[in-house]
Amino acid sequence: MTTKLKHLLPSYSVITHLSISDIQCQELKDTVLRLQDEFKTITESNRGLVELHSELVKQISDSVYEINLTDSLGNLSVNSNKDNSKTDTYRKKIGYSTSTSILNEHTYTEKTKVYSDNSILFDSILSKFKGNPTRIRITKLAAGKSITPHIDYDPSYSVRIIIPIIADEHCVNLFWVKNKVESVILKPGTAYFLNTGYKHSVANLSTTDRYALMISVNGSDDINDLIGN
Repeated sequence: MTTKLKHLLPSYSVITHLSISDIQCQELKDTVLRLQDEFKTITESNRGLVELHSELVKQISDSVYEINLTDSLGNLSVNSNKDNSKTDTYRKKIGYSTSTSILNEHTYTEKTKVYSDNSILFDSILSKFKGNPTRIRITKLAAGKSITPHIDYDPSYSVRIIIPIIADEHCVNLFWVKNKVESVILKPGTAYFLNTGYKHSVANLSTTDRYALMISVNGSDDINDLIGN
């Protein structure tokens, strides 16, 4: 059985070896501004997500937009059980984590056209990873919007790395850890590990949209020095 890592890791941490240069950050900024027409709603970009997080999708449908840089080679079959309780959602996550479903982030191994058209930039960023990046996307959180608090999965299943591209001090990430709320302002160009096993949220109180590169990584090689510290 895979050892759960949630309680062995901080809620977030800077990952120095994955942070990008000022030049790369500017190239990313120019790229996302050029690709505005490629952004899709959360339901358009996440096939099957409604099955797992129906309430969350309803609450952020007008707040979050994405460009997929990798796509899933998994199948489209999803559980038809409409029970949306926390217990059922957790059970579904565990089941999909080892399946060939599109809800398994390990199946996101096919590079999209957007990636291929900008491969020099994205390859240069991903070449620093020790683990195997799978699901990769550019996210856009609209100005004045927030993401409902939720739990995704334990880092033993997949490690979440985020590199903000356009963001300011008015965009805040929140984590609920042992009855306390931790907050952090993420700086553009800096790579962060996010412990998605904890309940977490993002509040963009800025007047500008927040853009970030979101990467799911198979394996804990990039965060091994954080485990137990």
